[in-house]
Amino acid sequence: MRTTFLDWYQRLGGLGLRLLCLHLLWLAWTLRGGVVLGVFPATAALHGVLRKDARLAAANRDEAPAPAGLRAEFGALWRREFAAANRLGALLVLCWAFLVLDRRIVEHLDLGGLGPLLAGGLTVAGVWLGVITALVWPLQSHFDESARALLRRALILTAGRPATAALAGAGVGVMLGAYYLVPGLAPVFGLAAPAAVATTALWRSGVLAVPNDPDRPAAARLVEGSGAEGPRLA
Repeated sequence: MRTTFLDWYQRLGGLGLRLLCLHLLWLAWTLRGGVVLGVFPATAALHGVLRKDARLAAANRDEAPAPAGLRAEFGALWRREFAAANRLGALLVLCWAFLVLDRRIVEHLDLGGLGPLLAGGLTVAGVWLGVITALVWPLQSHFDESARALLRRALILTAGRPATAALAGAGVGVMLGAYYLVPGLAPVFGLAAPAAVATTALWRSGVLAVPNDPDRPAAARLVEGSGAEGPRLA
């Protein structure tokens, strides 16, 4: 029992340190792109590293690179995904802007009894878009596709695998709630912890498994069949 406790303690410590390193790298590469052009490639790079970690964990391999190797890996992903990630980020910003604008219009117009109904619908749409935003970046790290195709995948995932989407969204929500209750966690783990939760939830569901994986659940085809390109093999 003591050995098991120490083993889990070391694993949690290693995980916390890795998430801290990833958060710092995310900040550094976001600033390198002038924030506006750096935040989305940094987010894509973060999820790319987490995808690799999930694949190694699923194969029971412990090959996490040293900090120097991690910096190089993160930087390579940032440069590789720069254009694609910014296109995806711009599309997400447009979706959120449209939703927020609609919300403001509903709040300031006198629509009578229709107002509360529209406001409730927009609230549901906001939650749905939040889940899609949490899902689309792990999908982007796995599937080499356009921004619109990735959003379509995320939509299909929420419709075809609602339990998986809800689990990933709830996990991210719990992390954000923990940040609210313990504000000191946010500067330490930042986006890395919620991203790790979403990636782990999708990977364990089989959604992000590669096509030749013999353990891939058949239900994963609901997502894999939604685009033309297919998953990255590395």
